[in-house]
Amino acid sequence: MRPLVFIPEPIASCGLKLLSAVCECVAPWTNGNGSPSSPSGNQHRELLYEADAVIVRLFRITDTDMHRATRLKIVAKHGVGTDNIDCLAATRRRIPVAFTPNATTDPVAEHAIALMLALARNTCSAHAAVINGDFSARKQLQGVELNGKILSIIGLGRIGTRVAEIAVKGLRMKVCAYDPFRREPLESDSPVTLDTFESVLRSGDFLSLHLPSALETKHMINARTLALMKPSCRIINTSRGAVVDELALARALVAGTIAGAALDVFEEEPIPPNHPLCRAPNTVLTPHISSSTRESLDRMSLEAAQAVLDVLGGKVPMHLANPDVLE
Repeated sequence: MRPLVFIPEPIASCGLKLLSAVCECVAPWTNGNGSPSSPSGNQHRELLYEADAVIVRLFRITDTDMHRATRLKIVAKHGVGTDNIDCLAATRRRIPVAFTPNATTDPVAEHAIALMLALARNTCSAHAAVINGDFSARKQLQGVELNGKILSIIGLGRIGTRVAEIAVKGLRMKVCAYDPFRREPLESDSPVTLDTFESVLRSGDFLSLHLPSALETKHMINARTLALMKPSCRIINTSRGAVVDELALARALVAGTIAGAALDVFEEEPIPPNHPLCRAPNTVLTPHISSSTRESLDRMSLEAAQAVLDVLGGKVPMHLANPDVLE
């Protein structure tokens, strides 16, 4: 009997093809021949309880789910953040949680840079002015150059490091960083300066956030920390919505104590259209698309599928969100 893999949300066809060679794939979002149809929801949750493996994007996997899914051998995350998976419960039940961290490094870093450039040159306001027939708005849309500016980075993992590399080598910016989880020093020839949290906030002309969702990072950017920044600072968040106190940020934007903000992630997704951030000046808001490129979706699909095949074949997957499961 072939192992049953439950895939409640759309993934690229290359991952399905890899799995289908040895597994029975249950993907309610297809019409039966692999073509996408309407997306699935919790009405398909019962399918999880018969599965040997599951690949999820935003679909939530709780302790109760794992208790009922007695055949479940692996949870594979199509992406990086595992907020929607109870990893502690998975570890207690000896279920590995795999994820795909390398697949999203470049697209998220590139999107962070794109948002920074959009803020620097008022791109969204300029576009709106042109299509509304207000070409004379160019007189009020003076931008700033990135060459020589200081980019502060909070979180220097894969993505933060890539953003720093692009900023230094491609845009000739200066980069200072703080990482609450980093224990090892930077390489001696690194152009990035490590500093304290407060110093990094005070020095940046731009601030790019690259942090996981955790108790220590919730609302790290709040009314107090916003007050430490330059009024000319512009904030970019492509990490997790909970890192930013959105109401405090909206107030700072309205008051002009922060020059701008570009956000791809929000505490509540989708962000309500009546949210204060949607009316705040000098903002660029995108609907959690930083990792959504054709190439990265293929990589995530393949890496998640390979992790499933590894575990079902008695191997350890390349990237585990709960490495304690091996002990």
